[in-house]
Amino acid sequence: MIYRKYGVIELNQDLVSGFLTALKDFASEISKGKGQLKIVDMRLFNLILVFKAGVLVVVAADKNDSREIAQARLGDIVDVFMEKYSEYIGEDNWTGDIRIFQGFETIIDRILEYGKASEVPIRIPILKIYKKDFEKSQKKIAKKGLILEEIDFRSNIEETQKPEWTLKRLPKQVVSQGMLSEQEYEISHLCDGFHTLEKIAEEVGIPESNIGIIIDELDELGLLEFITIQ
Repeated sequence: MIYRKYGVIELNQDLVSGFLTALKDFASEISKGKGQLKIVDMRLFNLILVFKAGVLVVVAADKNDSREIAQARLGDIVDVFMEKYSEYIGEDNWTGDIRIFQGFETIIDRILEYGKASEVPIRIPILKIYKKDFEKSQKKIAKKGLILEEIDFRSNIEETQKPEWTLKRLPKQVVSQGMLSEQEYEISHLCDGFHTLEKIAEEVGIPESNIGIIIDELDELGLLEFITIQ
């Protein structure tokens, strides 16, 4: 009924609408009407869904966006929508004329803050042995008039060629002394200031929740810090 676009994700709105409606009905059918579909992982982005009061609202969100905030804002959209149009969309009153919804786009824009409502700062783990070199590299970049920004990480900056200083390694004693396992040791070196937790998980092929546990251990051992990208 209503479509808004804020970012670079390109979607065929009619195709996606049909797909999600079928998916919602399927989830409801196999769970005997109790199913709630909330997130569809599309690899490059997430489809976040809220189905409430017979209205389905969906956003295609960047992987770094807060799912919780996005779902809450979608819920707000449904609440305002129903407050304005509930008398027009009941089974007995619905005529199929979507022109009655003209003007609601501005309300969506306000609630979603033009697509920025669920954006949160990105925290990137970095080993302390990399920190000084990382900061030096960023100062050199800044002298050229460039700044490392959130959009860089949202565009897979870690897939570009990494600098030589990321070849440094923690002393092997952290493994021999039982502080880290071999797997944790290898994963720790992906904490280079360029890999998000999600990208680390993708690269090593284990769940992001497990990566989070390893990052917490490295933090407790005093081996890393975090860089916050606004």
